[in-house]
Amino acid sequence: MTKDIRTGDLVLCKVGSFPPWPAVVFPQRLLRNDVYRKRKSNCVAVCFFNDPTYYWEQPSRLKELDQDSIHNFILEHSKNANQRELVNAYKEAKNFDDFNVFLQEKFEEENRLSDLKAFEKSEGSKIVAGEDPFVGRTKVVNKRKKNSISIKEDPEDNQKSNEEESKPNIKPSKKKRPTANSGGKSNSGNKKKVKLDYSRRVEISQLFRRRIQRNLIQRETPPTEHEIKETHELLNRIYENSDTKRPFFDLKALRESKLHKLLKAIVNDPDLGEFHPLCKEILLSWADLITELKKEKLQALPTP
Repeated sequence: MTKDIRTGDLVLCKVGSFPPWPAVVFPQRLLRNDVYRKRKSNCVAVCFFNDPTYYWEQPSRLKELDQDSIHNFILEHSKNANQRELVNAYKEAKNFDDFNVFLQEKFEEENRLSDLKAFEKSEGSKIVAGEDPFVGRTKVVNKRKKNSISIKEDPEDNQKSNEEESKPNIKPSKKKRPTANSGGKSNSGNKKKVKLDYSRRVEISQLFRRRIQRNLIQRETPPTEHEIKETHELLNRIYENSDTKRPFFDLKALRESKLHKLLKAIVNDPDLGEFHPLCKEILLSWADLITELKKEKLQALPTP
C-alpha cells in the first residue's frame, strides 16, 4: 500500500500459496496474547475475513481493497465452487462498515468480549478505526492482560466451569484415540455416555472449548506437561464422540460453543503441531455441520 495505512483499513494479504485474502488492519494492543507475542518489527497485524487467524505483514506487501474490487470479485467468482471460502470472505468484507461492530463480533467469537469492554472503559471511548497500526501495548495494558490471563471469561462463565469440572460424568476419557482393532468396543461405550449426557451437550461442548482454549491459546507461557496431556485427552474424547449415529457435537453444540473455530485456530498455529492430525480429523468429520453454520452466517448478513 502506498498510502498511510491505518487500523480498520480493508486490505488484501497473501500468505504462502494461498490466494490474496481479504483482511482488516487490526490494532496491536487488542490482539490475543498468542498473536501479540509473535509481533514483528516493521509489520502490522491483519485479521482475515471468514477465517479465525491473524498475520503479521509489511504494509508495502498489502494491497488496498475497495468496494469496487470486492463487488467485481464476487460477481466474477460467486459460482466457482473451488473458491467458495474466498468468495465468502469477500462477502464479509463487503458488509464491513463499522470497525467497532467488527471488533465486538471478533472478541465475542474469541470469548474475549469482557477484554474489549475493559479496554474501552480504560480509554473512555469506543475503539474506532484510523489509529496507527504500529503502536503496541503500553506497560499498563500488558500488566492488566498478564494478571487477567486466567480469568478471561466473565465470573458467571467461570462459575459454570468450576461446577462442571467437579462433575464426574463429564470428566475427559483417559482412553486413547480408538484404533482399527479397538474402535468398535470404544464406540460402544461412548454411545452410552452420549445418551446419558446428550441433553447437556451444549454446556459440555462449551466446557471442552474453555479447557482447551485455556491450555493452548489464552496464555503467555508454553503449556505444561499436564495441560498438554489433558488437551490430548479432551481431543480424544471429542474424536470418539464425533462419529456416531447421533453425534454428540451436533449443529446446536457447535453453534453455541464455536468449538470448531477453536480447532481451526489450533491447526493454523505451527507451534501446536502435535495436535494438528487429530484436530484435522475432527474437523473433517464435522465438515457438513461447519458448512451449514457458514450458510446460517451468510443468511444472517444484511443484504445490500
